[in-house]
Amino acid sequence: MKPKTKAPQSLEDVEGLLAQVAAADAAARRLTAQMDAELTRVRERFAPALDAERARREEAEGLIACWAELNKAAFGARRSLALTHGIIGWRLGTPACRLRARVKAEAALEQVRLRLPEYVRNIQEIDRAALIGAYTGGALTAADLEACGLRIAQTERFFVEPKTEMAAQPKTGAQVC
Repeated sequence: MKPKTKAPQSLEDVEGLLAQVAAADAAARRLTAQMDAELTRVRERFAPALDAERARREEAEGLIACWAELNKAAFGARRSLALTHGIIGWRLGTPACRLRARVKAEAALEQVRLRLPEYVRNIQEIDRAALIGAYTGGALTAADLEACGLRIAQTERFFVEPKTEMAAQPKTGAQVC
């Protein structure tokens, strides 16, 4: 069973509730600022040690990669080696289709069009932003859109936007709904 809530009876009641919202918002902002300040102090305290460890790791990884490049035979047919303290090796990246050297995109597209036309995309889609702009600018009517099976929809959403300064303590006289 859902607990009953009190609904405000007057605009004065709503003002009181909005004062509660503003006070809670201000308190939350103060707490967030305190938390951020503490986190910043902790990050600053640990940053030099973390930077040193990252640099140490990067240097060691670079030396390991250098050894691996010079000793590919140690890998045999495998792409990785399991060692006492971890695994080293190469990972294949995601395949990518790129232009060859000195080939322009337009020339490649034309050749694919001629030789491999099934691999050319022709994307046609509704330009919704342009339709909305034309409708709001008066170039299109609702009937024009309706003839195409379209309509412009806009939702309305209630909001509460408290003032950011500290509010006075609220007074409410609300009824149960």
